[in-house]
Amino acid sequence: MNNTVGKKTKDKLKKLGAFLEEKHGISLYRAISVSESKINDILSGKEEPTRKICAKVAAYFFIPLESLIDDDKELPDLEKLPLDMDLISIQRNDIENDIERQRQRHFISRNWKMIGYKKRIKLILSVLVIAVPLIAYIIFCASEVLVERTGDLHKYKIGSDGLSYDKYDPVQVKYHDDLESTSKANNPDAYYVEVTVGAVLEKIKNIESATSSYEGRMQLYFKFDKDEFREMFRHYARNVLADQIITDYYAESGETLPVQTFSYDEWIDDHYDYFEYWVDTHDREYYPGETPSNVLTDKETMFVIGNGEFVPDTLGTLKELEEVQYYDEEGNLRTMCYQKIRFSAKFEKAFDSVRYPLDSVQFKMYILPTMDADYIRYVPDTSTDSEGTLVSGFTPYFGVTSGYRLINETDEMKNFTLRLNYYYDTNNDPAVHFEDSVRTQLEIIVRANRAGMSLFLQAFINLFSVVIWIIIAFYSQSYTGEDSIGMLGTGLFGVISSMLVGLSMVSDAGIFSLITMINIFTLAVIMIMTYQSIAAKRAQVRKDKVLIAYNGIKLRVLFVILTLCTVAMFIAIPAMAYMWGV
Repeated sequence: MNNTVGKKTKDKLKKLGAFLEEKHGISLYRAISVSESKINDILSGKEEPTRKICAKVAAYFFIPLESLIDDDKELPDLEKLPLDMDLISIQRNDIENDIERQRQRHFISRNWKMIGYKKRIKLILSVLVIAVPLIAYIIFCASEVLVERTGDLHKYKIGSDGLSYDKYDPVQVKYHDDLESTSKANNPDAYYVEVTVGAVLEKIKNIESATSSYEGRMQLYFKFDKDEFREMFRHYARNVLADQIITDYYAESGETLPVQTFSYDEWIDDHYDYFEYWVDTHDREYYPGETPSNVLTDKETMFVIGNGEFVPDTLGTLKELEEVQYYDEEGNLRTMCYQKIRFSAKFEKAFDSVRYPLDSVQFKMYILPTMDADYIRYVPDTSTDSEGTLVSGFTPYFGVTSGYRLINETDEMKNFTLRLNYYYDTNNDPAVHFEDSVRTQLEIIVRANRAGMSLFLQAFINLFSVVIWIIIAFYSQSYTGEDSIGMLGTGLFGVISSMLVGLSMVSDAGIFSLITMINIFTLAVIMIMTYQSIAAKRAQVRKDKVLIAYNGIKLRVLFVILTLCTVAMFIAIPAMAYMWGV
């Protein structure tokens, strides 16, 4: 294609441009929608006109292209050109809008000169009264979210380092060290028995309101040395069960119980054969995994739920007592006992208040032996199978109801943890010292997130739409002088519906969860906008130019502040709340 143009083309373009500017007030560059600098370079001779530019000009003026690029042809009579007056009118208005935008760029500095010193001070203070509490509230919400998120990550790591107790809790550390000082390694006279405890969870279900409970179905297994248990039970029987032993003796022998007082220790020494017989025939009843069954309903359960109670008719022996003999390091023949039971328990909710958009939940279940640490000490089972998987954990069919899912495991954050807490019960008797009643409490921690977020997203999108609607109203009021009070009704209706959705989540979320924070922010924005719209309308009705200028500046400043706050509240804070990789 021939792209050459004539030598007179530049002059023809100048003539058409001058005519358009003088007759209709439109520059040639705006008429054909190219950059002003390009047209100026062409008209000044710095750049040669192209056939493409000439084609645009010819099309705009409805003239043949050859009349522009052919030096042998002249332009038609300009006064008779059939121009598109509708297009010219639009382009002229567009130019006026450009002029208005240029004027609006200096709106604040121009109107600042119209208000007096007192009005300026009042304006600054008024903006600060609105902006400072709003910004402080957003900073507070951000700190709450960050602290909660950091705390969750910190809690997730506890127990994932292989320790059997919480090393971050000074109280737990103190009593762990106290028990270590009385261990068999440091105290040859100690007679407690260590019981290895593990848990296999089958289901977490019936998750009720935030102040109520949930049900856990699980299997517990206990491993302990039979000979050590027998030795411990002798001491337990002598120190705790002596009265029962003496009562049984006289009931079985038919002898009359002496009236005078006597020493239990002396009595046992005098009836040592019966004492040994009683220990041999009753020690099984006190094995740590003993529980009642449908047949043996009078049996006692030798452990308790620390934060709940057993569901009736769910306790049962899953594996009968199994005894395995082995030789210890010194060549002595020993017997290891293994018990396994299944039950359901209703646990009091001992997990963190969930947070949106990603709910971090720690279901905590506590199992305690009925005997204190002088007789039985739990040891969490951290053994693994041939594939390196913990023996304790979940069954293949494990699940959490109510839309929760287990977290994704990392090296530092596990979805299942066993660890010890050191628990004491003084029975409200201040005379009972902690060290005299310590129990090793097994803590089972399951970490989960909410799988579905539809309820949160419904409220979040609704509130976000309301705030955007209010920001648009603010913009219209600030930059075009439109009355935006009519738009506030729609926004108020939207925030009320979102508040109702938020209230329905209180049973699942902490009262000051992220959705509540956003609800409060949205209400604050609506109140600010309503007040400012009424103030601006009042100034327009009074036709007070100083007051109009005052409110104009205030609206624009607040528009910028509220827009930035909205970005922080609806984008930055939810992003901080989200727990990546979990």
